[in-house]
Parts: sequence; C-alpha cells; structure tokens
Amino acid sequence: MKDGIQQIVGKQIAGIVVAESDHDPSQQVFLVFGDGTTFEFYGKQFNCCGGLDNAASLARYIQSGGARVKKMYPAATATASANDGFEEKPAEGSLEDLLQRDLDAWKAAKAAVERARRC
Repeated sequence: MKDGIQQIVGKQIAGIVVAESDHDPSQQVFLVFGDGTTFEFYGKQFNCCGGLDNAASLARYIQSGGARVKKMYPAATATASANDGFEEKPAEGSLEDLLQRDLDAWKAAKAAVERARRC
C-alpha cells in the first residue's frame, strides 16, 4: 500500500462515498474529510464485518487471522502492552464537544456531496 495513507492521520472523516463498476477498480471507497480532501481505497472486493469495534482488541484480531501489522501511522501509537499491543487513547473533550464535532462533520459531508453533485 502506498505511504500516502499516513496523510489521513488526524483528519476528521466528514463522509464516505462507495462506488462500484463493472471494470477495474470494481469497488472504490472514498473517505471525504472536513477540509475538502478525499482518500480512496480500491480493489476487487471490500466487505464490512459488522459495526464499530473496540480498537483495544485490534492487534489480537489481526493476529487471530494469521496476519501481522505491516505499518502504523503515527508509529508512536504502538506500545509493548501485554494486553493488546496498542495504546488506548480516550476521546478528548466533553460530550457536548464530541456531539458538536460529529454535527460539524455531518454538515461538512453534506456540503461536500452537494459540491460534487454540481460538478
């Protein structure tokens, strides 16, 4: 995978666009960020396993499937924790701040989709 993925660390996802085609790339997932930028994942098949999962069990989940972590951005978030291999970071801010962040992200996503429709 290209190292450009590290450019999305810290960005706030304002929306997600999913596209399908009869030719390559057959499936595309675009992360739309509040600052007007996008990041694309593409391939032959994407599957969602369910809903949101707790990040604290991510390393254990990856290992249970026989995979290993190839890269992490930022690398400083990796720790030698005996429990799961990742540092747990609580959400910052009050509940009101978090709700306002989510509302602002929703508004940014709606505006980005409207701009895209006009093009």
